Amino acid sequence: MLLDRSFRRTLIARLLLSAGPSTAAALLVAAPGCGGENEAAADTRCFDWDDELGACLSREQALEEFRTIHPLCASEEEIVSVESDATPRDGACCYEVIAEPAGPCAVGRPFSLEGQRRTAAPQPAEAGWLARGKDAGLGGRQPSLGDLTDEERETLAEGWLRSALEEHASVASFARFALDLMALGAPSSLVEAAHIAALDEVGHARVGFSLASAYRGEPVGPAALPMPRGVPVAADLVALARAAAEEGCIGETVAALLAAEQRARAEDPAVRAALEAIADDEARHAELAWLTVAWAIGAGGEPVRGAVADVFEAAALSLRRPRPAEAGPPRGRAAALAAHGHLGGSTLRELSCAALAQVVLPCARALGLWSPGDLDSTRAPGVS
Repeated sequence: MLLDRSFRRTLIARLLLSAGPSTAAALLVAAPGCGGENEAAADTRCFDWDDELGACLSREQALEEFRTIHPLCASEEEIVSVESDATPRDGACCYEVIAEPAGPCAVGRPFSLEGQRRTAAPQPAEAGWLARGKDAGLGGRQPSLGDLTDEERETLAEGWLRSALEEHASVASFARFALDLMALGAPSSLVEAAHIAALDEVGHARVGFSLASAYRGEPVGPAALPMPRGVPVAADLVALARAAAEEGCIGETVAALLAAEQRARAEDPAVRAALEAIADDEARHAELAWLTVAWAIGAGGEPVRGAVADVFEAAALSLRRPRPAEAGPPRGRAAALAAHGHLGGSTLRELSCAALAQVVLPCARALGLWSPGDLDSTRAPGVS
């Protein structure tokens, strides 16, 4: 499944501030990721390519890129060989390939304690966690409910409520992140950005609760967030970098791309306004995570780099594990839900996988944070 090309290319460029133009160019690969959709025939795969970059990649180079990006997700197929030289086509370099079936695929910044994600319970709410006015992220609008069935409204209310509770928990996650940074001597720019990100998440939560309330027909918000008396901070730079890689470089980057995809498919003006703001904010949060990892490696050296590499390696391995097939809603109902920003579980899974395959792991490789090494070593046990 291909992610929105414009947003993907822009996000890659933002994340690769330290990469040279040749490195960045190689990452503008439109690999199908979790499979299914392609821009050409089923046996053809194309790289985005600019004429200023020179000649297309050779067969061997193209296969390396496909093997690096495509199988990490292993949802539908694996590219096993490139059978032709490149054919330039509409700003892309296209190749005839042989693909074999592979196995299925992996998302924001959670608030976790003792390995468990924490979110508040929902409860009837007054206006405290609802969006207010034109500055609240809904463009001064409310979603249109006229053509929705009761079942569709219930699904949308549940989906936006779940999202709102996760965004609410992210406020706490960024607050703790700011403490981690200060405890480990991070520069003020990172600390400042962490606090700004926490405020962004307050806005996202308000928008989510407002949309959930609109679809539900009554106001809903968060109860108290479960919190121990003492919230631990990162013990050292290794712990900080590992968390930033997991929750930010992976989680927030994927979240930004998912929000952009939801916005692209949404039709309701209020929902589109909300998702546009969320996608932009999550992209900045992703940048913060990658900058934090770079600072931590600069300060802590190889032990930190190794811990970060382990995070990306685990992500690559996890995407090779087969997942059960999921039945989606009927086509008409799926379209109605997508118009209001709700995508089914299988679609989100495929998009998440594509985000990892097309953006996260290639960026990690380009920045020297992770190397796939021998392709066979990235296979999970029992996956062929």
